Amino acid sequence: MKNSILMVALLVGSWPLFAQNNAMGLDTIFPFSIPLLTIDSSTVLNSKTVMRIPQKEKQRKPTVIAFWLTTCVPCQRELSTYTSRYPEWKKQAEFNLFAISTDFPKNFRSIARIAQENQFPFKVYWDRDRLFRYVMPGGLNGLPQVFIFDKNGKLAYQHKGFRPGDEVKLFEQIKGLQ
Repeated sequence: MKNSILMVALLVGSWPLFAQNNAMGLDTIFPFSIPLLTIDSSTVLNSKTVMRIPQKEKQRKPTVIAFWLTTCVPCQRELSTYTSRYPEWKKQAEFNLFAISTDFPKNFRSIARIAQENQFPFKVYWDRDRLFRYVMPGGLNGLPQVFIFDKNGKLAYQHKGFRPGDEVKLFEQIKGLQ
């Protein structure tokens, strides 16, 4: 009897963990509906302005989302590598690239400072409420983590961590989606 009561209590208590996406009302399909903060502190809804999928198919592009933290050295190496390769990549392929920080509020000023000091040529946003972890396939468990969605919003590639050479694999994936 005690085991049955304990089992019911565990199931009832853990239900919110398994139903988090629905309970939070988050859209789990790209481009999601998550408010982001720009580095100048304005709020945007990514599904409406940042990552929206254009109605006209010929205007659609693959989208790369790179998640990072200001305190993560591999994250900064990854974004630095993307920064140096970005101009050449853009000559060869049409795609969107967004860097989204999942930092805690105390590091918000560092997000803007790092983006400006490194002259990131792509858009940088802050997931202030840390909601992407609930909608990304497999969650965000370890950074840096990068996802590529094809022109229609279907997940095409994901990778966790960063080692020199990973950017080559990433760009091969981008070119394959053209």
